Amino acid sequence: MAGAEAVLRKLSVMGRKAVEKLRVEKKYRVALLDRQIRGSRTKREARLLARAKQAGVLCPVVYEVGEFFIRMKFLEGKMLHHELGKRKITRREIKEAAGILARLHSAGIVHGDYTPANLMLTKEGMAVIDFGLGSISNDCEDKATDVVTMKKALGGMAGSRFVAEYLAASKNRRVVELVAEIERRARYMERG
Repeated sequence: MAGAEAVLRKLSVMGRKAVEKLRVEKKYRVALLDRQIRGSRTKREARLLARAKQAGVLCPVVYEVGEFFIRMKFLEGKMLHHELGKRKITRREIKEAAGILARLHSAGIVHGDYTPANLMLTKEGMAVIDFGLGSISNDCEDKATDVVTMKKALGGMAGSRFVAEYLAASKNRRVVELVAEIERRARYMERG
């Protein structure tokens, strides 16, 4: 499987099902710069996964990190966005997704692409994957951008309910105030 910046492949690590995320070379970038970008993104994502796990968020366990790859536990389950192609999101799922994002933010983690495409329904509960665009930040606007991304992905009442559940879980009014501000800026940019 190939993504925008990485190739995923299933493998076995110490007899356990695993997945390898390999950041592939981008020919359009200067070679030295490309190596630096891929290397730093790989290390950052591995650190974010470990930090999320420490915060009590269900996500893949990292088995091994190389210069441009991460080998991690293969999670069994269904991707939330695939499920939402067949049905509507449940209130429980909205509450769980909001609670997970609140825990990530409390740990200073901004996911960077928090959408149903990066949430997986497993036997253990809802899991978060792909921290490739993530960062460490306590900036409220960075956190609000995560909330806006999910609100927009869910749309309508489900999106609004997600924001309300995020506020209930995080108690961070400033982040929610910034959600409205970011949306106003986006509407202004679309018109202008």
